[in-house]
Amino acid sequence: MTAIEVHESQIGPGHRAEPNHFMVAIVGSGFSGLAMARALKREGIRDFVVLERAAGLGGTWRDNTYSGCQCDVPSTLYSFSFAPNHRWTHTYPLQAEILQYLHTVAHGEGLAPHIRFNHEVKAAQWDDSAKRWVLETRRGTVTADFLVFGVRALAEPSVPDVAGLSQFEGAVFHSASWNHDHDLRGERVAVIGTGASAIQFVPRIQPGVSRLYVFQRTAPWILPHSGRLTTRLERFFWRVIPRSQHLWRGAVYAARESLVVGLAHQPRLMRALELMAKSHLRAQVPDAQLREALTPNYRLGCKRILISNDYYPTLCAPNVTVVRAGLSEVRSHSVVGTDGVEREVDTISC
Repeated sequence: MTAIEVHESQIGPGHRAEPNHFMVAIVGSGFSGLAMARALKREGIRDFVVLERAAGLGGTWRDNTYSGCQCDVPSTLYSFSFAPNHRWTHTYPLQAEILQYLHTVAHGEGLAPHIRFNHEVKAAQWDDSAKRWVLETRRGTVTADFLVFGVRALAEPSVPDVAGLSQFEGAVFHSASWNHDHDLRGERVAVIGTGASAIQFVPRIQPGVSRLYVFQRTAPWILPHSGRLTTRLERFFWRVIPRSQHLWRGAVYAARESLVVGLAHQPRLMRALELMAKSHLRAQVPDAQLREALTPNYRLGCKRILISNDYYPTLCAPNVTVVRAGLSEVRSHSVVGTDGVEREVDTISC
């Protein structure tokens, strides 16, 4: 993929009668914000601005940079229908590749000049007399006739509100704002949570830490990961016959949507996937006691379904302990679970 990046330094001030008033103001420059911006241009509307709080676009895929970060939706589907990408190197896209894709789309669709970086929206109020939105941003006031929010529901990392966390003398950071300057090698690390991010970074950090405590309140359902490198032949067909990628995208979409019947209407239909997940668990976790701790006690689909081939084997490593509890208290050099056990740690990752 051509190395194209869009940053604040590339955006000129433009020439407008009212430089801070627009027909449409879009908040956020991730997938949603860029899709809306492109839709407006397609309709011939160019009087719009994209307000981005950071210094670069990308949203989720700009902020999440932990080791192993990858989408769990196939590449051909996790892309804009108007901008298929024949250069995907993995069948499930990697974080850096998704971010580069968004930069490429913003450049190719002519969206970059509409983005104002470092314009975090602090407040938005409708001015009924002027019939416009008044937006207070970090860099001043912007007004617009229409306001569109393209921000994600989880834009702010959710750090647990646990007693004593502020007194912890080690490092504390969330996977969505990973501290790359902090070296985990040889440290005792507590990972709080076993969601989609944890199952990706836990296998990456485990080999280098001295002790890893994984706090699991609820065991997730985990299916085998079918991800692989794309082949040269696949990329050739996608480039030469773009329709082939559209057809593959349609097939993936139909397969994913077919799960709605079981997820929303007939839960018993998820039984086949449950059997597959349990078989995956048995094959990768030989210890019966650990396997029992990792077995979900609810119907598949009640929580996000995860995919991984290396998470279960990682939990079997001698330096890993799965704690079947939440976090109740943090002390200066330790954490205390809801099981009442105190464990000394150097770093806490949420």
